[in-house]
Amino acid sequence: MQMRLWQKLGAGGLLALTAFAASWWAGQRPYITPGMNRVFHMDSTLGAMFEFLVLMFLAGVGVLTLTRIIRGGWVFAAIAGSYMAAVVLVSLLTPRTIVSIGDSYCWDMWCVGIHKVNGTPQGENVLYTAEVSLFADSSQAMRVPAEEAKHFFYAVDQQGRRFPILRDSSFVDADVIVKPGEPAKSSVAFLAPAGARNLYLTGDIGAPPWVRLYFGSDLNPFHRRTLLRVV
Repeated sequence: MQMRLWQKLGAGGLLALTAFAASWWAGQRPYITPGMNRVFHMDSTLGAMFEFLVLMFLAGVGVLTLTRIIRGGWVFAAIAGSYMAAVVLVSLLTPRTIVSIGDSYCWDMWCVGIHKVNGTPQGENVLYTAEVSLFADSSQAMRVPAEEAKHFFYAVDQQGRRFPILRDSSFVDADVIVKPGEPAKSSVAFLAPAGARNLYLTGDIGAPPWVRLYFGSDLNPFHRRTLLRVV
């Protein structure tokens, strides 16, 4: 009995070590998009539907268990645990996506693409101005609130240092109505130290807990955040 226990512990440790090594390997090799006007998303409809089906099945098992029709406690725990383990494992093994200039990325319904970047030295800093297009991943027109957009986006370098969007940046000057198929042209400006390398544009989006558990979603806390390359 004790030998079997050690064998199980050894197998579990080996599996965990393999997953750790694979996640480290994936983290060192980001996926660089081709820069050919492609659009990437933070999650997928298929991943959301998969979670919805799992939740519906768990709800059914829970109701049947509470009404004593079946003894499904172990089924509930096994499915929930397997789903959570799969979500975490897929997130750890998915390499970070770097969206190249020319491609676009969508945070939910907001989509942004960088098309051109200029850098102007200002003492020990560099003023970066990126020409961007903002469009809606929707069949209906959407209003983009200016103040929310300016707080949402920021730049980050390879060391994790944050650089806020300048308040006088033309992105977004006032609330904008973005229509499907009609991107709004604008620009993003921020200051970064002259020695900063590998600068990216990103943003923080709030979401309910169940959205963060979509299968394969960028919002999963274990998933490496997608970044838009600036420099």
